[in-house]
Amino acid sequence: MEINLMRIVIVRDREAAGGGIHNYYRAVCRHLTVSYKLLDVGRAHAFYPTIGIRGPRELPTALRLGLDWALLLLNLCRFPDLVHLNPCLDPVELRSLPRDAVSLLLAKVFGRKVLVFWRGWDNEVCGTVEFPGGNGGWLSRVYRMADAHIVLAGEFRTDLRRWGFDRPIHLETTVAGDAVFEVQSQSIGSEKDGRFKVLYLSRIEVAKGVFEMLDSFALLEGRDPEGYQFTIAGDGPALAGLKRRAQELDLKNIKFKGYVEREEKSACYADADGFCFLSYTEGMPNAVLEAMAMGLPLVSSSAGGLKDILEEGVTGFLVRYDRNAEPGRRFSAQEVADRIQRLAAETETRRRMADHNRRYARERFAAKRVAARLDAIYKAVLGAGPERDVGQSEPEA
Repeated sequence: MEINLMRIVIVRDREAAGGGIHNYYRAVCRHLTVSYKLLDVGRAHAFYPTIGIRGPRELPTALRLGLDWALLLLNLCRFPDLVHLNPCLDPVELRSLPRDAVSLLLAKVFGRKVLVFWRGWDNEVCGTVEFPGGNGGWLSRVYRMADAHIVLAGEFRTDLRRWGFDRPIHLETTVAGDAVFEVQSQSIGSEKDGRFKVLYLSRIEVAKGVFEMLDSFALLEGRDPEGYQFTIAGDGPALAGLKRRAQELDLKNIKFKGYVEREEKSACYADADGFCFLSYTEGMPNAVLEAMAMGLPLVSSSAGGLKDILEEGVTGFLVRYDRNAEPGRRFSAQEVADRIQRLAAETETRRRMADHNRRYARERFAAKRVAARLDAIYKAVLGAGPERDVGQSEPEA
């Protein structure tokens, strides 16, 4: 089967259901060589824009799900060779598991191949014996019917194998959009107005480590009141609480940019000197890949797939995570502040990290390269190419 004749239905989150999965396909699909159809699903969040939503945000869940499945059925009748699903094992998004399991069953009733791309992953799930709902539960049994899987971290693949998933599993990355490779960040060591600018850009929620980040910012302002500028870009359920916390800490040099996209998002990266990301649970966040593509050194956790691409002292600095601490206190504010302060002080270290991150991101995360690997996975699943020799698939035992 020629790859450009393959017909793929990609079931993804709509933009207002959360930006990461939607943005991945917005970046990648323009470079795919297959014939594809995008089906947007998922509950809209009030803190995201309504772009891409068909119908009001208040649509009842049962009606929304019914419409989403009806659209899938329509396309199963006339279009795809393969259905590509994107469920999530992040604890906030576990509701997508049964929704996408039903979609998988519908695809199998019509005799279609199914590829499951596992996204966010709960750190508390990693290493556990049981798939959510149990290895013998209906969810596990349904997902084991898929013809192949994609994961964003080696430990996620180990989990699937432990849970009894025996189909091919491909290790992949998310993507840095084309726009970030077209924008030049400021020169390392030329901080505007003498301040070291730290950026966070992602969804605003407790599990992203944003409250620990504010505590570290407060320590840095105490050490050097005029030495730092902090920018928080994004929206989410914890934004109001985060702003209150910033007021309680009396932070002077902090900006809340709200939801940003396209040129405004690229401008945020270009204006920064370093990127801070303290997430508890991840697949592989687009924001970190984009920050690397812009040449920003990182102060980051090693959650999920991040540990496969980040290296202490090379891409930036990694900070320790205490899963037993209460949310909002799982990272040491002092350790984070010390790491950021070191980045600010060591110009040559930053320059070396910036050069590495730009080069590595261009080689690994550019949308055209990611799309080529995804094309190859489609080809393998549909029997038009080698099943085991795609990207970082598992070697034969």
